[in-house]
Amino acid sequence: MHNRKFFTAFILVTCLIFSHERTSFAASWVNFPTSWDIGQAFAVSITSNVDYSNPTVTWKDRTISLNVEQGGAGKISYGLLGSDVRNTQPGNYDILFEFTQGGKKYKASGKITLNARQYPQEHLTVSSKMVNPPKKELNRIRNESKLVGNALRTMTVPRRWTTPPQPPLTNITLTSHYGFQRVYNGVPRSVHNGADIRAATGTKVRAPFAGTVVLTGFHYYAGGSVYIDSGNGVITAFFHLSEINVKKGERVAKGQVVAKSGSTGRVTGPHLHYSLILGGQFVDPIPLLSTSITQMLKKGTQSQVNE
Repeated sequence: MHNRKFFTAFILVTCLIFSHERTSFAASWVNFPTSWDIGQAFAVSITSNVDYSNPTVTWKDRTISLNVEQGGAGKISYGLLGSDVRNTQPGNYDILFEFTQGGKKYKASGKITLNARQYPQEHLTVSSKMVNPPKKELNRIRNESKLVGNALRTMTVPRRWTTPPQPPLTNITLTSHYGFQRVYNGVPRSVHNGADIRAATGTKVRAPFAGTVVLTGFHYYAGGSVYIDSGNGVITAFFHLSEINVKKGERVAKGQVVAKSGSTGRVTGPHLHYSLILGGQFVDPIPLLSTSITQMLKKGTQSQVNE
């Protein structure tokens, strides 16, 4: 009996020592690229060998809430970010990671150099009212802009996006690339912030990620539109639709048919406009179709978080 008590006490002390050693060697890391092209999506992460909570990443004046998930040797948080070609100049930009661990708040900051990328011009001929809308339509356009702005500020968790995304159409043939400088009837307009994909009217459009519909409608410029929030600042949008098959607040599955393509709004013919918005930044959605979050993180640099 005496030996058994001694043996039990020995195990307890050993376990306590081991537990203390594990706690003292807790370590956390952040991963992000140090250089990237304007308009292109990139991946970031927080990892740790012990649990943490409330992870966020702040990029281009917006704080994005992340998940804590099982991954690697412990816990991990994934994020997708980017920069909008319409309003981003080349240069160095701050990025800040924050999380809570063991009752203490940790921060890790860095800089990402955003490089200029050459995007060509595109000359289009459309109805004159789509270049200079009638005054009676201006209130409608302003109201629709507010609705879209509210939708793009949506910030939810958990993460419902997984990579690679489901292509929105069975066949992906681009008719207009992201980043094109649009010139309508000889008048230069804003840069194209999505990708136009060839599609006959009535072609089924599928959700790239699971998520929740945050806005639908038939808008002056975008025509039939659907916006889907997939968590952590990831939003996808489709324009010029002939038919909308979902409603605001509806949960959708990855690959679910949400609409049918068309030629509504400011268009030269039937097609699908596909946008990917990351933390409020419109980025090129096409490269993500052929990669994964794991592959993207390999292009980043990992740094340990100091106390």
